[in-house]
Amino acid sequence: MKVQRLFTLMLVFFVLSTATVLASSIWGDFEGYSKARVMVNGDVQQFSDSEVPAFIVNGSTVLPLRSLADSLQSLVKWDNSNKTVSLFKPNVHMITVEKIDIDGKSYQLKQPFGEVKQGKKIDFDVFTQVDNLKANISSVKISVKSPSGSDAVAAVEKAITKQTEAFWLPVRFSGVSFEESGIYNVTFAMKLEGSNEYSVVSEKQIVAK
Repeated sequence: MKVQRLFTLMLVFFVLSTATVLASSIWGDFEGYSKARVMVNGDVQQFSDSEVPAFIVNGSTVLPLRSLADSLQSLVKWDNSNKTVSLFKPNVHMITVEKIDIDGKSYQLKQPFGEVKQGKKIDFDVFTQVDNLKANISSVKISVKSPSGSDAVAAVEKAITKQTEAFWLPVRFSGVSFEESGIYNVTFAMKLEGSNEYSVVSEKQIVAK
């Protein structure tokens, strides 16, 4: 059985301040239990037909951990040998700047921005600060998606050869065209050691108008 499928089937009793659960039989039933609707930051969490939905048992809400972790931008690791699931939530902060001057191990961030004029084509850096990383990762990926969901520029992948709880990472993007108006999503994803999939752990927006 694939790990991803195991994550889908695993359920956990989970209470988070950032998630609101609205429970009522109006959402239907699952295996004789009332379904619950899950909202994260005001958005309804959608589950595919192949996933076990959120439902209520003895007054507690049971949630599919993999889907919830993705919504909260966390890393999930399954250890099949001792049947243990681990959830990791590193602190990841991104800032977009027009230029970074690097002097040894010192970074000078110049002209940070979060808005551009529609139709403009620019070069810029994404500077990412990571700490409280308790899991071993093999690589990271930084992507820029247009409002329509296409790649605004080729994603950049970086191998992680030294395991550490904290690091800084500057990544340069060249010739990014903001032809569409709306929100461009910059995402920072991590791949756990032994995994084939990336998980988004941070997201930043650039508005083109």
